Amino acid sequence: MISQALEKETHLKWVLFTFVFAVVAVFFTAIHPVTIISGDEWINLSSGRQAYPQWGGFNPIKVVPEVAFPLFGNIASSVVMPLGFTFLEAIAYLTAVLVALLVAAFLHQFYQLMRQTVGLSTYISSVLVIFYLLCLFGLFRTLNNNNSPYLLWEQNLTCYYHYVLPTLINGTVSLYMLRVSTELKHLFYEKPVFSGSLILAIYLCVFSNIFASVILAVMCGVVLLIDFIRNRFNIVSTIKALPFHCIALLMWIISALFEMNGGRADNMAKEHLDISGSVNALISLFKLTELTFFCVLSVGIICGIFFLFFRMSDASKACNFLVLIASGAITTLALILICAKASANYAYRPVAMWGTFMYLIVASSVGLGYLMERVKAVHYIAPIVLLCLVNKATDQYHSLRESHNGNVPFSVANAIGQDMINQVVNAVHSNQRTMILHVPKGGGYGNWPFPTTRGRQISETLKSNGLIPRNIEIKIQPDREMNAKYGMPI
Repeated sequence: MISQALEKETHLKWVLFTFVFAVVAVFFTAIHPVTIISGDEWINLSSGRQAYPQWGGFNPIKVVPEVAFPLFGNIASSVVMPLGFTFLEAIAYLTAVLVALLVAAFLHQFYQLMRQTVGLSTYISSVLVIFYLLCLFGLFRTLNNNNSPYLLWEQNLTCYYHYVLPTLINGTVSLYMLRVSTELKHLFYEKPVFSGSLILAIYLCVFSNIFASVILAVMCGVVLLIDFIRNRFNIVSTIKALPFHCIALLMWIISALFEMNGGRADNMAKEHLDISGSVNALISLFKLTELTFFCVLSVGIICGIFFLFFRMSDASKACNFLVLIASGAITTLALILICAKASANYAYRPVAMWGTFMYLIVASSVGLGYLMERVKAVHYIAPIVLLCLVNKATDQYHSLRESHNGNVPFSVANAIGQDMINQVVNAVHSNQRTMILHVPKGGGYGNWPFPTTRGRQISETLKSNGLIPRNIEIKIQPDREMNAKYGMPI
């Protein structure tokens, strides 16, 4: 009977996470694809870096995004393009698959946390996975004219590799380490291959993005602090009990030192700490929360506090809920400070504040799970509540923001990018050594998002991905006629 139940749950999990993968993949391939549009993409696709932090570099700790982006660009051109896609389509669809895989991995760890650590049933855990999936797309769906942000939104393709991917990786590893904290001690000493793999995962988390790595660092710090207090302030016992958490926190401290001595930090050294601006930006983001989602999340937090602190006899479960609440609060404070130094507007970007919403949704889900487990009547209305959330997440009166500079759809970004590529390819095939590349007129500094300084990077990207056989000198000329032709705003 037990083996049959496990087999049934395994089949259910395959169906559930295949569905999760399909939803996200379809969203980023057919509904909101994201491709090359800005100067960021051209410079990042043509630039390589070492797979270790670089003291004094402009982005000293961004190992994952700056290694992954050009790598996946090459995979797109060499593996996906031969299937009949253009370079722009290939990188868009490959990115969609990558994001879908990471979302499925993240929600799988969330499911395991609900199922094994919290002790909820397969059905309740599955319902909560669907709830989290809906939060990813519907939590802020309150604006029209393609202005609603969502938890997986960023403003261009580069930012998906620099922000979205690191947050998903950090979220996945954080939930895993929270879920198996007590088991990791034995694995550290008995399974060196596994230990090396987990340390690599921690390395990729930490050396990815300061906004994302805070998620893991804070959770590890909170777990270590609680264990330190339990062990009557015996630091040696705490280190022995939680070696991976210590490694993660030590790596993060090292990464913070690298980041503080990097080129970007040097540029921001003269900026004042705009804490009030960051707080106001975060409040503005919270004000976009859709009412139905807000009510469900609030019920979850209230029920979590009630059940875990007044009706829960299992101290370990109460401790895990406390870790989620404390991690969420400290992560929010840390992210506000980071945004205050980098730019207050970062706090309005959901992915930059991912840690705040991740811990909020997970903590709320724990409360909702206990409510469904203890009050069976909730099972009768749960499908209706899910239907309402699906309705809000797909509401046609409110529309999601596009993932391209200028808030333009994929069709416009793809057409502009393909026009630019065609100009360069035609010039190379005509044996020209120099060319003038016409791009839309931009509204930012240096004609952003089509800067006039990216000619060399455009040539190098196209050559490294096999679209042209040799480099060509490119002089970029803004052209208002291209704005009119493709509907690109200035």
